[in-house]
Amino acid sequence: MKGSMAANNINQIILELKKSKKVNEKRKKKYIRILEELHKRYTDIEISEKFKTQYNQLNTKGTESIKELRNLKDAKDIESVIEIYIRYLKASIGDFEGKTINIRKYITSFLFCAMLFLALTPQFYGFFLPILFFLPIYIGLRGVKQRTMTGFYMTMSVVPVALMTSMTWIRYGINVRNDYGSALQNIISSGMSKNLAEVLIVVGPILGCALFVFALMQLYRGIKSKDLFI
Repeated sequence: MKGSMAANNINQIILELKKSKKVNEKRKKKYIRILEELHKRYTDIEISEKFKTQYNQLNTKGTESIKELRNLKDAKDIESVIEIYIRYLKASIGDFEGKTINIRKYITSFLFCAMLFLALTPQFYGFFLPILFFLPIYIGLRGVKQRTMTGFYMTMSVVPVALMTSMTWIRYGINVRNDYGSALQNIISSGMSKNLAEVLIVVGPILGCALFVFALMQLYRGIKSKDLFI
């Protein structure tokens, strides 16, 4: 099954966009460039029959977008229609090309990153920060599974704070290495048993390194799979 119908719809969108006097010229050129790239990909692609329903839905979305563009007068509304349609095109062709596995990889990286972040943050930043991020983590995970762009951005918001927490633990590990006895005594004086304190001093920085790796992995996989979200 060829992607010719989708390619025709993209071509119609480009023609409607070129006729529009409302859209800023810089934005118009950007949209046209992206749409022309997608037009070429859909012209060349061979779509498996198992994606027939999804492909038909994409074509319906294209037809609706063309009708909307012909009736809309406001620049923001026109841009919104085009941006949403472009996201549909990118996400669909990602499915057709078998790139959906990138979403599963992203979710795996995110889950490990989130769990380590929630476990390691209270030691240095208290319980407020992980509590603050618990709802975005939960809602974001649901959104990612539904492939929404909102869910994607919510899960990506964990990366900066995860990197911050990981670097704090790594610095702590370096300081402990330089003055093990003093660091151990400080933890014991807070009421923790010696055995538990010794485990924390060793395991904490190791998990901090793991968090650093998973945060970078999530960032990389997020960039790689961004176009698969709508």
